[in-house]
Amino acid sequence: MDKIIEFKTTLLPFDGAKKLVNANNSESDLLYKEYYDLGDGKQICTLVFERYFFRTGGRGSLTIILENVSGPNKVKCIPSGSAEGILNIDWGASKDFVRWVENALSSYTLEEPQR
Repeated sequence: MDKIIEFKTTLLPFDGAKKLVNANNSESDLLYKEYYDLGDGKQICTLVFERYFFRTGGRGSLTIILENVSGPNKVKCIPSGSAEGILNIDWGASKDFVRWVENALSSYTLEEPQR
């Protein structure tokens, strides 16, 4: 998967980030989090998670950007590092990682994620 997955949500970025951090299980490590309040109700959050995938024998990361600076509340998921070999095959690992975010925020999603 080499594409950014994006969807709109009813949650403000700080609230969405809190839900994701609280929904995280022991399978993923939260490596980094950053929150900015830009005033006028504008917020941006960055979360970076890492997970080991048995199917690829390696670790993959997922960068999640939650923002409402450029319009409505958006969640952007950027998976990376889960592929193996010269053909860059990840055996669905990155899709599973992104699906975790989609499931955690499904009650607040306004539209289907763009793939």
